[in-house]
Amino acid sequence: MLRTFVIFLATLSCSSMADQKPNPLIFSAMGCGPYNSEDFKAIRHYINQENKVKTSEFLIHLGDINSGDIARQGKLTEAYYASINKLLTGGNTIPTYIVPGDNEWNDRPDPDVGWRHWTKHLGSLENHARGPWKTERQKIRQENFAFVRGDILIIGINLVGGRVHDRKEWIRRFRDNNDWIQAQFHAHKKTVKAAVVCCQANPISKAKGKTHAKANFAPFHDRFGKLGSAFEKPVLFLHADGHQWIVDQPWSTAKNILRVQLDRVNATFPPVQISINPKAKNPFSFDRRLKRPGWIPAGGSR
Repeated sequence: MLRTFVIFLATLSCSSMADQKPNPLIFSAMGCGPYNSEDFKAIRHYINQENKVKTSEFLIHLGDINSGDIARQGKLTEAYYASINKLLTGGNTIPTYIVPGDNEWNDRPDPDVGWRHWTKHLGSLENHARGPWKTERQKIRQENFAFVRGDILIIGINLVGGRVHDRKEWIRRFRDNNDWIQAQFHAHKKTVKAAVVCCQANPISKAKGKTHAKANFAPFHDRFGKLGSAFEKPVLFLHADGHQWIVDQPWSTAKNILRVQLDRVNATFPPVQISINPKAKNPFSFDRRLKRPGWIPAGGSR
């Protein structure tokens, strides 16, 4: 009798551990929005829908919380940053993260003011609804984060496009970003089976069928390619910025890196749901939900 009870407890314990390590890992990602009132309504609908279906472990916004025109005209108020916090947390029980975008920071006439507003209202967004994992923050750059869910490493970095407001800051930030990625790859290489690196900017340029680093992004691009190759496991490089869906492998020396650029989130394009199964031939799969029931907001179309 006692032996049977012990076996039952052991089985229950193993089952609980398995529940804590979902495979595949599923999460949702969006970026570049809201740019207008219709986008606000659409994102509110998507947040409600995510909480209704509860199939994503976490959500992530990949920056640019407003249009570039509003940023450049200096019309972005602190109240707007607070409204984005409310938009992404109101009625939301799913852990939600965000990385910085250029439209709310360096493209402003006063980037220091924008950065204060961003860190105050969005810098710790995931604290509203915490997951059962530990989120680490880079000591030197608190906006950079990382956590492990199951056997997948998730990394967020401050990589923005737009105006080079301070060239020394850009070079230093590239170095800090890659230092953070390197430290996380090193710390978890033996225990994880894949990684996702999330950011706002597209560092890739494509011309005549060939890809290379965009101007100003080579210091980040080149070192990241080497880090990804040395990691020797599937890496998803996930960003917003270009407003058009792209899936490719732009690092010629690191074929284990898959790059995805998101659509701009609005009433036509909902957050993409990403599934990661390291055991599959193609470990990363994507559901853009373009024809999914429930994912078309009122007034939206396909």
